[in-house]
Amino acid sequence: MGPQADAHGGSKDTHDTTLSVRLLFAIFLVALAARAGWGVISATRTEDPQRLQFPDEVDYWSIAQSVARGEGIVGEHGFRALRMPLYPGFLGLFASRENGVLAARTVQWVIGAVAAVLVALLGVRIAGHGAGLLAGCLVAVDPFLVFFASLLLTETLYITAQCALFVVGWRLLRPDARSSIARWAAVGLCAAVCVYARESSVLLCSLWVALLVAVRRGNRSSLLGGAAAVVMVAVSLLPWALRNQRGTGDLCWLTHRGGISLYDGVGPQATGASDLGNIKQMDAVRGLDEVAWNRYFMDRALDSIRTDPARIVRLAPVKLARTWNPVPNVDTYQSALIRLVSAAWTIPIYLFALVGSIHLARRDRPAVAALLLPAVSVAMLHSVFVGSVRYRLIAMPMIEVLAAVGIAWLFTRKTATPAAVSASRPGA
Repeated sequence: MGPQADAHGGSKDTHDTTLSVRLLFAIFLVALAARAGWGVISATRTEDPQRLQFPDEVDYWSIAQSVARGEGIVGEHGFRALRMPLYPGFLGLFASRENGVLAARTVQWVIGAVAAVLVALLGVRIAGHGAGLLAGCLVAVDPFLVFFASLLLTETLYITAQCALFVVGWRLLRPDARSSIARWAAVGLCAAVCVYARESSVLLCSLWVALLVAVRRGNRSSLLGGAAAVVMVAVSLLPWALRNQRGTGDLCWLTHRGGISLYDGVGPQATGASDLGNIKQMDAVRGLDEVAWNRYFMDRALDSIRTDPARIVRLAPVKLARTWNPVPNVDTYQSALIRLVSAAWTIPIYLFALVGSIHLARRDRPAVAALLLPAVSVAMLHSVFVGSVRYRLIAMPMIEVLAAVGIAWLFTRKTATPAAVSASRPGA
């Protein structure tokens, strides 16, 4: 007996669940091997295996060292609320060690591998074991996800948290499923973790809860559950906001980085790419405390939008092109091999995801809408903020679920056709 459809539109394997567990574990091992393999190769190619490549890595590690010294979350210029605390706190567990960077990377390889398993579980619920396990494999070997797992950036931790958010909330996407307060609480908890990792995830988490409520037609239980999830996030942020008020004089629920990030995207110097290094050196902000620093950039950014909104509109497609570019935008990653591997991976994923979206929409539109939410969130944010391949990474696991659905459907269609033709012949 093969996979059978369950009551919620997914599938369940009544034949051999042990085999499924083994395959999921195999996906974890493949994902871990890919990340560890690349990480070890990268480390052996440099004189200093603990070298950090990007400015944001240096920033996060500096804050982590501050945490390890017992000084709390303190970043550049002595500012205390430039980053959400979860990731610097995580790195702080390793910052006092002699080989702390390598230790942090090792743990990130494991965290990244867990994301592949979560995606496989999600894919199984949506389209059966074949598509689910294929989705997990795609995330396991995605070259961009593998590469970023060795960087001290929030992407790996956040992507795993986001996958967990979708897994725990997926049953609520089925109108006939019971709307338990425990499941809504799990959605709220995972959403809080996402926000504590990246403040921009407020948009995605809001869209996710809104979709869950809408699919359930806004009935009383869904409204109460959605409200409970939102309240959980707000309550979880209260200690952070109060801490920021004590340290900066401002009841900041997220960070004081919003102003400079928006200015980077829409200021008079904006091109679609980031120029934070030069922006931070502006004479006008030297000596300002972090609240005034953030307010200055926010005011200038809003002035730029009001003064020339047409320019902001013209920049939007440039930013989106950078974000969804099949090849890296960074000058140091423009070798023929890197561009070939990037394009050879990304373009087929986009095309198969399109096929998967069209096929899945015929029977499960809410699932398609949910899987596209991260991409929609990225597009909304980075048509305003700067564009970069890095920022689309959070959308790729769900896009790869759609790609797996498309590949599985095309394969099934191709293999089923000869049998169908044979069965239609006289005497067959």
